[in-house]
Amino acid sequence: MPKYNLIWKAPDAGFAEAILLATGGEGGAPLQEVLLMADAADGTVYTFKEAEEALEKLTAAGLVQVQKNKLALTPAFMHAYESMDTADKEALFELLQNYVLTEQSIDEAREILKKYKLKNYYQQYLEQYG
Repeated sequence: MPKYNLIWKAPDAGFAEAILLATGGEGGAPLQEVLLMADAADGTVYTFKEAEEALEKLTAAGLVQVQKNKLALTPAFMHAYESMDTADKEALFELLQNYVLTEQSIDEAREILKKYKLKNYYQQYLEQYG
C-alpha cells in the first residue's frame, strides 16, 4: 500500500460536503457531527481509513483546519465554493481537482490530525452511534 494517497477521490468531496453541511459554512463542527451529516445526507458511512484520508487531503490542501476539537472549512474553501455555479458532489469533486497534494503537505496534515486525536474522536463516534 502506498504511503501517500495524492489523488482526489469522490469520498473526499463527500467529506467536504459533510463538513459544509455540519457547519453551515461557518465555525466548526466535531467529527461526530460531520460523520452523522454524511450519513443523513446520502447514507454514507465513512470507515476510519476513508475519513482519515479525506481529512488528510482536505487539510493538506488548506481547505480544512482544526480549531480545538472541531473541523472547520477555511476561508479559501468557502470563497471557492461560493464562486461555483452548482453546489453538488460532482462540482465539489471538480473543485478539489484544482488543489495539488504533495507528500510534504500530507505529512504536515498527518501531524495536525495526530494532535487533533482523530482516531479517538472516530472511536467515540463508533461507541455512541456505531
